[in-house]
Amino acid sequence: MRTLFDILKKDRNGTFLWVEEVNDIETAKARLRQLSAKSSDEFVIFRRIDLRVVASSGSRESWKALYESLPSI
Repeated sequence: MRTLFDILKKDRNGTFLWVEEVNDIETAKARLRQLSAKSSDEFVIFRRIDLRVVASSGSRESWKALYESLPSI
């Protein structure tokens, strides 16, 4: 099965670090909730197909930092 989503964690410097990959959005959302319950850090779900953040445990302001931290294609 193809992996469709990555879960990323935003560190104190504003850099996004890869946490894990999942195959479906429901699993990704459940995992985001679990991680957020145990940590005050921000986590995002990143969809590989169109290179978009589809969910976040934090604010929208961090999305810009996510896109800026990704390599251009």
